[in-house]
Amino acid sequence: NRQMLALMRRYPDRFSGLAVANPWYGRKAVALLEKYFDLGLVGVYFHGGRQGFRLTEAILDPLVKVCIAARKPIYCETGTPGYAMPFQLAELGRRFPEAKLVMGHMAWSDFCGYDIIPAAKQAPNILIETSCAIGEIVRGALAELGPDRLLFGSGYPRSRPQLEIEKFRGLGLATEMYSRIMWRNARALWGIGK
Repeated sequence: NRQMLALMRRYPDRFSGLAVANPWYGRKAVALLEKYFDLGLVGVYFHGGRQGFRLTEAILDPLVKVCIAARKPIYCETGTPGYAMPFQLAELGRRFPEAKLVMGHMAWSDFCGYDIIPAAKQAPNILIETSCAIGEIVRGALAELGPDRLLFGSGYPRSRPQLEIEKFRGLGLATEMYSRIMWRNARALWGIGK
């Protein structure tokens, strides 16, 4: 968190960072998240597979409540079986409908995205970050959910930013739709450039 904050302060026109807090630290994690939101971080990043919790576990609830109170989005790394799959995120979204949730990497895994759209339809507060998914899965999500629920992501270091940009260019989107997905939705979600 300190490193991200330092980067934001050093390059205010280039970086807007997410905080990291592990729910296993209880009140310390709550205080940490509140502190770094107050200092300017724009949301939180959860990685259940690395941090050792499922998105459906109540241990996450205090941190989700902090995000709701602070009006900060929650980016969830998804695609990790057992910890962070699309329907687990949908359950979190239904339990906390006022939370703004991001399905990271479009739940990229070996399962080819069969559950992304049905899960997102269960919780309208989920936006889908599109990195690491093939263009046809993105096209399907766009057709089913519309452009306001998709967010461009570079996928770095898993993917290369240029490949992710080319994926969208290859979809042949209208200029308005392209700009919404590539940057406008993210600016609105993270409160960047206000």
